[in-house]
Amino acid sequence: MSEKKSYIGTLGYRAYKSYVRFMNERLMFKRVYYLDRQNIPELGKPCMIVSNHQNCANDPLVLLLGLENKSHPFVIARGNVFSWHPLITKFFLWLGMLPAFRLAYDGEENLKNNEETIRISGGKMLEGNRLIMYPEGTHQDKRWLGDFSYGYTRLAFQTAERDNFEHDIVILPSAHHYSSYFGLQADVMIRFGTPISLAAYYELYKQKPRTAQREVNKLVRAQIHDMMLDIRDLDHYAQLDWLRESEYGQMFCRVHELDPSYLPDKLRSDKMLIDGITSDGKGLRAEEWQTIDEIMEMEQQLGVTDKDVAERKGWGVTLIWLVAQLVLLPLWLLSLYPNALHYYVPKLFLRTDRMFENSWTFIIPVVVGVPFFFLLTVLVCGLAWGWWWQSALWMLLALYPGGLFAWYEGKWMQSTWKNLKMLCHGKLMQTLLEKRKQLFENGKKI
Repeated sequence: MSEKKSYIGTLGYRAYKSYVRFMNERLMFKRVYYLDRQNIPELGKPCMIVSNHQNCANDPLVLLLGLENKSHPFVIARGNVFSWHPLITKFFLWLGMLPAFRLAYDGEENLKNNEETIRISGGKMLEGNRLIMYPEGTHQDKRWLGDFSYGYTRLAFQTAERDNFEHDIVILPSAHHYSSYFGLQADVMIRFGTPISLAAYYELYKQKPRTAQREVNKLVRAQIHDMMLDIRDLDHYAQLDWLRESEYGQMFCRVHELDPSYLPDKLRSDKMLIDGITSDGKGLRAEEWQTIDEIMEMEQQLGVTDKDVAERKGWGVTLIWLVAQLVLLPLWLLSLYPNALHYYVPKLFLRTDRMFENSWTFIIPVVVGVPFFFLLTVLVCGLAWGWWWQSALWMLLALYPGGLFAWYEGKWMQSTWKNLKMLCHGKLMQTLLEKRKQLFENGKKI
């Protein structure tokens, strides 16, 4: 019998990964795009995957699910999460998470523990495992690329040096992009760049380690920048983000013969739009920035987005929606168990950093909530009425189609309420529509 490769996950790990992939690609996201997967080095070759960090724990989850199901990649994660509970730590290690300790979060006394992480993760790479790293050191709260730490290049070169430079370690740049950071049923894409061979820099590293790291980092960062939306004008970030998401951003996409519903096309269009406004250093005129601010303020007063304004309905449709939702109300209330507990209770524990939202409202339910409520329901119904297989079947139906129904029905209720508010604030809406028309007409020159 042939020896099992260390980079192949156990049967239990692969089964669990399949379950998480189903929940992630069918419930969490509406569409998942993995682009240029042919660039991923073959399984068993020492490889470090380096990416931008946009959405907390969802980033490594989506990325590792894009690799072969049989592979067992490792992820460098925040060291402080390993101090929650010994059982949680053991579970994280089984998943392939390794701790990275940082001064800002873990204190100077814990930095020495990084040497052990470097040793273990380097060894995993040499065994043929993929190692996932985020050189920004933390997730961002905007669509932009932060500064890179050289920790990942140091780890890669030190691993090669430990191996007497006998193996070529490859760094594969990748980039995340989300249609929305928050809530279920958004779109997400991962694009894989061109692999960078470190063997070409081994001789330079032997003479000038820091120079070799700088050269590699420059190549990695350039690729990631080109694959993502990097809005550098942080002074006008909110206005630029609003504009690309607005009806004008959709029209801009279609004018360039791109499909705004296809996330790779929308990313390409958004990059052109932002570059068209910011690349010459002039930006929009002062009165145009002011108009966007005024529109955003009015939308905030109404509690709506520009998409809500563009898709607003009249009184007739809104009243029909109200009647339909009253008819569906009992079914919606039934669908809330256990979905409301899964996806809303964790929000009560959120910190001020909203970028944790989808990690708490998806990953925690999938890891803890779904198994717990499934077993609880089957146990209670089985002991009380003997409904073992009936309750198990009902829970399976409730977890996926029931969850989707609960989510979309809730979104429909929100849309109806927003329509009512827009219809009841006719004067404010008239002003908002006039300013939007003026802005979009002026924007045709972009």
